[in-house]
Amino acid sequence: MGESSPVATEKERYRKIHYVTGFLTLFYGVYMVLALVLPLYRVYGVLDGLVAFSYYRVTYYGTPITVDELDRTSYMAAPLVLFTVYMVFSGANLLLALLEGEDYTTQLRLCFTGGLVGAVSSAVFLGLYSYFFTRAVASLSFSLDHVTSAGRLILGSSNVQQFPYTSLLLNPLVHLVLALATLLSSTLSTLLHTGYGWPPKPHEAEGPGHIR
Repeated sequence: MGESSPVATEKERYRKIHYVTGFLTLFYGVYMVLALVLPLYRVYGVLDGLVAFSYYRVTYYGTPITVDELDRTSYMAAPLVLFTVYMVFSGANLLLALLEGEDYTTQLRLCFTGGLVGAVSSAVFLGLYSYFFTRAVASLSFSLDHVTSAGRLILGSSNVQQFPYTSLLLNPLVHLVLALATLLSSTLSTLLHTGYGWPPKPHEAEGPGHIR
């Protein structure tokens, strides 16, 4: 027996929302992966190296040095890396299940869980960025030159240069918008699928007059 037109239309509408949820979850996960693992700043001068959010390597005339704030950021960013892998996995699996016509209840729940955790992770990321990361990066830029009565004593300096994509990956507004959009979309998809969406309850599928 074929589906009635209103039911088919409703089902297709819900599937489109699920596709949006899968795409947002996957995109947010990839965005966070890039923000965490790509080098964000290049240090050159008496100090030389690269600084990413989850790791760094900086040397002083070839000797590796440590920066306390960057160490703290790296340690606290480790759970965020695991979260981003989870988001990428959940979003990709939901899209794959939708494309192959398989049951996607579990995948939707994974995306919903990811949306909840994403809201917290976004706040943690921005907190680490504003409290530890920016101060640590700023401390890597300095000058050792001195001006004395005998003239200017040039001892060298260290400079920090951001990459072209750094501003986008560290933009607080982008993080908040993506986290909120992912949470709202996954919540809506879960409600439609498990509580108010397809498939309809038996008494709702008896005929067009019973479809809300």
